[in-house]
Amino acid sequence: MQVYSDLSIDYLKMFLLNVPAAVVALGLFFFLDDIIGFEITYLLELPEPFSFIFTWFAALPLIIWLSFTHTNAVVKDVLILEGVCPNYGTENNSSFGSILSISSGGSTHNVKCSNCGSALVYDSKTRLITLPEGSKA
Repeated sequence: MQVYSDLSIDYLKMFLLNVPAAVVALGLFFFLDDIIGFEITYLLELPEPFSFIFTWFAALPLIIWLSFTHTNAVVKDVLILEGVCPNYGTENNSSFGSILSISSGGSTHNVKCSNCGSALVYDSKTRLITLPEGSKA
């Protein structure tokens, strides 16, 4: 097995996967605030140090918990890896994990380069790009 390139985590795409859940969590938080007559907003306007304590130890943990709950309902153990094609240096991505309970298919993926069409094997455990068995560079 010949190794041709390393894989790295695509942090931007991983972050973007979590944005919808954070927006939903903030929406639920403000909807809850509206339903109960803006009592949460009133608590945020308390004199110091009470507003600081409420914001950082009650409101923010609630929003983070709601966000994580919604993210885990949609995506589980997602890892997006990017690597460079050894032939032309084109960035290619592959995601591992499950989205909406649909598995990505294990720890290795066969990826075709978007530029030259070369067959590549992405391995999420070793984070290496190799060629399929019997292929030549």
